[in-house]
Amino acid sequence: LTFPLLSVTLLVSFGSSMLYGYNLAVVNSPAEHIKAFYNATWSQRYGHGLGPAPLTLLYALTVSIFALGGLLGSLLVGVLVERYGRNGALSRSALLVLLAGGFMGSSRELGSPEMVIIGRSITGIHSGGCFLGCAQPLPHGSGGGEGFVFPTGSVEGIFICLGVFSAQVLGLPELLGKDRFWPLFLSVVVVPASLQLLLLHCFPESPRYLLIERNDICGATKALHQFLGSPDVQDVIEEMKEEQRSLSSMEMASVWQLLRDRSLRWQTLSVVVLNAGMQLSGIDAIWFYTNTIFENAGIPVSQIPYTTMGTGAIEVVAGLIG
Repeated sequence: LTFPLLSVTLLVSFGSSMLYGYNLAVVNSPAEHIKAFYNATWSQRYGHGLGPAPLTLLYALTVSIFALGGLLGSLLVGVLVERYGRNGALSRSALLVLLAGGFMGSSRELGSPEMVIIGRSITGIHSGGCFLGCAQPLPHGSGGGEGFVFPTGSVEGIFICLGVFSAQVLGLPELLGKDRFWPLFLSVVVVPASLQLLLLHCFPESPRYLLIERNDICGATKALHQFLGSPDVQDVIEEMKEEQRSLSSMEMASVWQLLRDRSLRWQTLSVVVLNAGMQLSGIDAIWFYTNTIFENAGIPVSQIPYTTMGTGAIEVVAGLIG
């Protein structure tokens, strides 16, 4: 394990997985403040407030638009990575987060609930494209072109937990949990995105991308020297060349073609069932609606933020153990 490899893994996880976790939990603490803002804005515009059902529907849209944005981002990631490489795709994704932070941070000043919803959708696009796509092709495993075995999946999982926990901590009443701070609370996402944008240029592009997609043997060799800290990388170069030859004879399938391919039906169904089971297990309900769940369970309102933070701390510990 070399320092450049560890650094780029942590940087990408910090700016991708951690942001994903933060955006999952950030709407929990300021829920009532955001609803109050929506209601007040509606009254100013139309002369009457929102009823409980329309208000719940509007807030539910604010929460769920993140997932819809993630779906769109996951469909676009292949094009981005193929065209710009891992670093380029991550940089462009970080710019999206800066835009989203601007929308959400200025929404109250401009009296626009729409800006909160748009900002949430953009962070979803970032998470779908960055965490689900760009973060995955990190140097790992045999055949990946970097000759490096490292549990990047575990790192991403831990950073998701840390992102959730950081949102719960910042949402405490002593920090950003007050009514006047919720736009700032939502726009904190610009901090890790800015750091990623500033530091990505310090690291070389993925050797696999340079050789297989760009056919840049010189650049791939140089990147491997930096990543592996070894002058002898010829075996890895040959391995990537072999993979390049194999890929050149393969036809890439679209999502629709994948779903229609009978020979892959059971494999596809297995992936869908496993992921659906994870999403429907209740973990998203805990992240999005923790305060409401604990309030309905009878926990005193003054103690709920700290109980919520306790669930996040337990999740971090469980992630590390796992």
